[in-house]
Amino acid sequence: MGDLGPARAGSQSVLGRSLARNLRLQYAPDYTFFHERDEESYRRHTGLWRLEGKNDRLSATAQVRAQYTEGSTDGPIWSTPEQPGSTPALGAPEVRYRRRNVYWQSPLEARYDRDRWFARGVFEARLWDIMVEDRQVPGATYQNYVDRTDVVGGPDLGVKVAPGWALAAGYRFGHQDQERHPFAEPYTYQNDFHRVLGGLNVSPVAWLKASGEAGPSFHQFNPSSLPPGADPHETLFYYAFNLTARLGTNTTLQGQGSQHLLPSTGGRATFQNIRLTGTLEQRLGPDLRAAFRFDMQEYDMMRGLNTRDQVFTPEARIEYTLNRHFAFNAWYAYEWAEALEPGTQGREYGRHVAGLGLRATY
Repeated sequence: MGDLGPARAGSQSVLGRSLARNLRLQYAPDYTFFHERDEESYRRHTGLWRLEGKNDRLSATAQVRAQYTEGSTDGPIWSTPEQPGSTPALGAPEVRYRRRNVYWQSPLEARYDRDRWFARGVFEARLWDIMVEDRQVPGATYQNYVDRTDVVGGPDLGVKVAPGWALAAGYRFGHQDQERHPFAEPYTYQNDFHRVLGGLNVSPVAWLKASGEAGPSFHQFNPSSLPPGADPHETLFYYAFNLTARLGTNTTLQGQGSQHLLPSTGGRATFQNIRLTGTLEQRLGPDLRAAFRFDMQEYDMMRGLNTRDQVFTPEARIEYTLNRHFAFNAWYAYEWAEALEPGTQGREYGRHVAGLGLRATY
């Protein structure tokens, strides 16, 4: 991302100090094509708006990520008379996000710091609008999708126990929604949840930083929209962490991981969305950098469907920065899926993905 010029002083804050503000805008289109599978090709437009403000005691960020994918409005079709076979594992989100859709994400955060403690408030809304046409295809399996929403927010209170070390406790309230499937049972797994968290931020050495939060998540499902006899209560474990290690002047290692509940875009289940990602980035020159990423996702269906799918994706990427406004990138990835639930094998797949991209920053 680039800045819109230098940070400027804002109006007087409630703490009596001026608040430095910084606004960033970014637009990143990309095009990905599939050899002999035109219905899987897509163009994607991603816009990012981020506003930051900070003074000695108070800091705040507001961010909006809006992503529109120009893809097919036809859902995937499997097990046709011409190409019989089992429906493949659906663990990878790209199988649906290559279709026409809008994804909206807007995290907000405000933090107040004192010498030995801090208080923080967070909020995040994520909206999935999937524009695939609903239909039934006799003699084949056609994938209909439904929209979903995930909204969560709450406070944290932390203690700075030593330089580079901080502990926190927090609470979150959230709501998840899911539309009804047009051609399946008239059930949804919309729910409210309460989450109790413990958090840790550490930087034991200058080149290593890590943060994470974890705790139980208590979900209350809407009894009126559940199948008969379904338990409206679910207690699950939630976690999220980030790690950054600077291994050299031009080499950085990043890791992320998370586990949380989400309603399915298939409209018939909820699942534990588990993801672990590691990225090694190497700067090859002032304008050229390369990265290798390995990503693992698991969709462990807990209600409505008896499946557990894992998807693995190694990816190599190279990026050239033309100037402060424009950068070009290219990538290649191989993705394969495994079905782990007994009796669901035979749905595995493997695919090659290549892409070109342009990023514009102002």
